[in-house]
Amino acid sequence: MAEKGGKLLPKGTKSSLTSSHSSLGSSKRKENCPTKSKKGRKVQFDSSIGSTKSADKTESMFDKVNLGKGGKEDKTGNAAKKTPVKDPQPLELKIEQELPECAKCMMDAEALHILQGIQDQMVILSEDPSIKIPISFDRGLQYAKSTGNHYTDYQSVRSILEKLKKDGVNEGELCVIANACPETADEVFALVPSLKAKRSKLIEPLKGVLSELVKLKQSS
Repeated sequence: MAEKGGKLLPKGTKSSLTSSHSSLGSSKRKENCPTKSKKGRKVQFDSSIGSTKSADKTESMFDKVNLGKGGKEDKTGNAAKKTPVKDPQPLELKIEQELPECAKCMMDAEALHILQGIQDQMVILSEDPSIKIPISFDRGLQYAKSTGNHYTDYQSVRSILEKLKKDGVNEGELCVIANACPETADEVFALVPSLKAKRSKLIEPLKGVLSELVKLKQSS
């Protein structure tokens, strides 16, 4: 037996107390020290969380772009202005605008009268070296003979059609009417679409002019 503090202790008590103390100390050290992960242990992360956040950010970016471009809302939160749709402009015959400055529109009957006058003077004109007749002259004359022979009196045709000018019909439109020789107002509006916008105003004057042209054609 050993003696400690004036008391007698049985043999083996000291060693058991010492081992118990050491075991308690080691337990405390284990509790205070952080637990180490085993070597080679793999750690997995849930990728769905990151992908969801990324998708949310992408959708929000597309929403901002669509709102800005679509006209619903811009960056300042104000509604974007939409471009108003313009009404289609009425058709317009622009023959006179495409001609040279020194040229003008004429009816086929007027062109035939002028070209025939030149042909009648061809012998005299050929004697002048400064005058050169183009090759297209013969073609133009043949075309005028095939289309401009509806009326023999071109001056009367001109005077009848001139009445439509006060109703807004221009020179080019008058020549188309004279060359096509329509018999009804519907034919005129089909041949000259630019006159459709003036239909209500032109319908009656046009019927009168066409009636006179038919009579003139029959008498020629």
